Amino acid sequence: MKKGRRRAVHAELVRESKDNPGYFRYNITIREKDGMEHIVPAYGKDMQDAIERLLWNERVGKVTKSKILAPSFAVFLLGIVSLSGMFAVIYNNSLWLAGGLGIVGVSLFLTSLVNTYLNKK
Repeated sequence: MKKGRRRAVHAELVRESKDNPGYFRYNITIREKDGMEHIVPAYGKDMQDAIERLLWNERVGKVTKSKILAPSFAVFLLGIVSLSGMFAVIYNNSLWLAGGLGIVGVSLFLTSLVNTYLNKK
């Protein structure tokens, strides 16, 4: 067996989902990089769909658990507001400040769209 990758080594159909007709529950056996195996439940219309949903949830979990992302984004937005405020004072034109706040607003809107996309069910 190749080392260095997690693999789904076994999958079995358990039952049809009680809450969502047309979906099935599968037990997927995952072999970790160190050789340990554990069973993870996954739901999908077929086995491939269930495995894709399992991978999607793990990927989203890695991104949302990142501790450095939110503070660095906040510092970036504060930097934009600070720079636009400096340019507003230097050029004596409040449009610089309005532009900086507009960029922050658009950034927050796009962040909420990405967050909604990553946390979709």
